[in-house]
Amino acid sequence: MEGVTPAKIDRVSSAYIEAHWPPPRRYGRVAPGAYVLVDPNATSLDGEELRNMATELQLRLFGVEGRDDLCMLTFEGDEEHVLRFSSLSEEDLLAMRAGDPPPTPGRTRLIRRDAVSELAPWGSTPRTAAAKPKVEAHAEIQLGWRGVYTLANQRFESSEIQVVRKPGVAEPQDDAEFAEQDLIAFDRAIAALEGSPSLKVRVTVRIWSVARSGMREAYQARFSALPDALRARMAAVVYDVPRDLPFSAVAPLRDLVLPNFARVDLRVIDPGFHCQALPEGLAHGVVLQLEGEDEKTRLMKIHRFLSERANYVGRRLRQGLSGVRTARELELARRMGAQTVKGPIVSGLFAAPVAEQELPFAELPLGA
Repeated sequence: MEGVTPAKIDRVSSAYIEAHWPPPRRYGRVAPGAYVLVDPNATSLDGEELRNMATELQLRLFGVEGRDDLCMLTFEGDEEHVLRFSSLSEEDLLAMRAGDPPPTPGRTRLIRRDAVSELAPWGSTPRTAAAKPKVEAHAEIQLGWRGVYTLANQRFESSEIQVVRKPGVAEPQDDAEFAEQDLIAFDRAIAALEGSPSLKVRVTVRIWSVARSGMREAYQARFSALPDALRARMAAVVYDVPRDLPFSAVAPLRDLVLPNFARVDLRVIDPGFHCQALPEGLAHGVVLQLEGEDEKTRLMKIHRFLSERANYVGRRLRQGLSGVRTARELELARRMGAQTVKGPIVSGLFAAPVAEQELPFAELPLGA
């Protein structure tokens, strides 16, 4: 509606929640229009109180216009699922508004002016779990390496290890499986570093895994055992980062990931990532992962991401692109000032890491 901007929604919502959610209750903004509410004295949130909150916020923001069309979605669950719910796409939110079950396990309610509807009770199974084939628990993880290329220097600066999946093989379904593949790749990267004293590598770390308290010990045990000499040659790429970095992920990134790697990059799929909301010193760069088949859409994402270069430079963050696969994508990245690029048009997928080496831009991709 005219005059109701995302900034106004956040401003009005924050003021209202602060006034009506007093200590020892706590709250925090995790994404535009999304808040975590914590009540240490309750085992569940009061549906009637939430309905009153939705009604008041609706009136303050929109008056009576469209009052029967507006609603609020609430979610109760484990910390990792709360963070994941807060970054759901507009498509998922609209589907739940229409009555579809949520894609995240936990208690989900649809709150309107005159009713509270239960979309999914505690312990519910998310709809996506049934929609995707189950990954075989003991399937061997295959790994490969791609070179990471610095455009300004026309040089491969490091090599990133990644999981290679055969067509039709689904991604892991839970955090433990993601963590297992990340740590297997981490161990393989250490072996590569030990075998080559000049090599520099990148490993991937999933944000939802390190944000989950029960998963951190496994990561901490591996990361803290890394010798300083190897740590200086290893970078971490934190992936599955949403448009707004969840506040609950800040401490794990700051305390667990950042101290144990020479540099940390955040990998996002949203070109509109809010870099200005990123805490100072939490990362060294942001990498846009290009997805989808339509080249025009991919080029538009590159343009939007790199158009924010001034904001990234102002915060001393490098911008990189991953998944670059066509000459036009690569040329646009070079012309708009991307610092690093990675993908099939940059280098092949190799069984061994790519050593540091110079290669003229016109001679890309690096072949076997």
